[in-house]
Amino acid sequence: MGEYGEIRIPKLNLTRSVAETPPTSRIVYVMTEEEKEAFLAIDSSVLAYLELQNLPFRPFEYANANEHPLALFFEKLSTMTDVSDILRILHYGDSQIEGDRISSTIRHYLQQSFGGHGMGAVPLFGPVHTSSYIVERSTNWQRNFITDATPSNSLGAWMGYLQGTTDRTATIRLRISPYILHPGAGYFSDINILTLNTQNPEDIEVSDRSKTIYSFQSQRIGEHFSLITIPFDTAQKFCELTFRNAHLSHIHGISLDPKSGIVVDNVPIRGSAGYHIFTRHKASVLQESFQLLNTGLVLFQFGVNAVSNDPNILVNSRAIENALVRELSFFKAMMPDVSIVVIGVSDRAYKDGDIYRTNPNVPLVRDAQRNAALRTGNAFWDLYEVMGGENSIVDWVNQRPALAGRDYTHFSARGAQKVGKMFYKSLMIEYLNYLKKQKEHALEQKLKALNEYH
Repeated sequence: MGEYGEIRIPKLNLTRSVAETPPTSRIVYVMTEEEKEAFLAIDSSVLAYLELQNLPFRPFEYANANEHPLALFFEKLSTMTDVSDILRILHYGDSQIEGDRISSTIRHYLQQSFGGHGMGAVPLFGPVHTSSYIVERSTNWQRNFITDATPSNSLGAWMGYLQGTTDRTATIRLRISPYILHPGAGYFSDINILTLNTQNPEDIEVSDRSKTIYSFQSQRIGEHFSLITIPFDTAQKFCELTFRNAHLSHIHGISLDPKSGIVVDNVPIRGSAGYHIFTRHKASVLQESFQLLNTGLVLFQFGVNAVSNDPNILVNSRAIENALVRELSFFKAMMPDVSIVVIGVSDRAYKDGDIYRTNPNVPLVRDAQRNAALRTGNAFWDLYEVMGGENSIVDWVNQRPALAGRDYTHFSARGAQKVGKMFYKSLMIEYLNYLKKQKEHALEQKLKALNEYH
């Protein structure tokens, strides 16, 4: 073998038991705290208003902690852009919201945060005008409203309609009120008119203050209703609508809207306790109107009319609860993708000798409203408690300036603004908490997927 001698190659054992196999190293993906913080970041500017900082708020109540009843609405909010369609909120209530009270403040902050302008639906049917716009009608209109002795079962989402009574021209003039609370409600870019689908849009003409004439640009037609849109080249504060062949016109509502963003409609129903608002309608007809209007959220604020005037006569809270369950269940079956917030009754006091005290029926009505909301899978906001609870209305009356009137029931203009601010703050805290939970879940899924990959 030469000078190196014999080279011996050792015999190799090429088999190894499972127990002897060294463990395979596994890479675990870990995010730094900075990465986690960036991933979970949420824009909280929706609460960046100094006037809201010291106001109380109240978390929403709902039955299933793992399924937020406003999830669909919050998702729509979070994806809104400058080119999105409008997202409509309808605020139904009793005399507490008449004249655009409470609604106007909620609208103001939502439009500031998510875009939009205009006051939405104008008060064509009810007995009280709004603080935002003045409506002037020609005399050849007949008004129909949900509080009539025998109301129609096909009123639509705005709960009324105007019907022309002669074959001549009829007009509706809309102009900004000198008492407007929030300037953003005082101008609009589009007019949306809800009519019967038999309406000829060519019979509708709109003019601005300079007498420039505008005609319809688009029309969405359903089986019962038609939504006619008339756009403006520039934002407007005044308009006059002219309807030729008025006797053929059934106007179920007019809305002063932006081209995109939030719209909040004020729909007061004086004297109502919240019963038979939806259930008196044909479901298919009412559903179509909500769909045409692109409704995303309903605020349902009643209760003071359910409170007995005599504090010694206690209401049947179970009957109230069941009546509200019927309303809310009817709506839920009709519009499952629209979120509802039941806003609880506000405090109301009676005179006991020389002292004003909370009517004992108030908490009974509040509990019935809460139970109805939770039974039907909706959210509940406790206005009574956020006001301060028992005897809070007395404190609101005694504030200077006063936050409530001497009837110890209704809010003053300043008090209504405070309620609107407290509701907006509570809604946005719910919204941000929802986004936070969604981001935390997304982070958990992201880390899980990365580690499965590696």
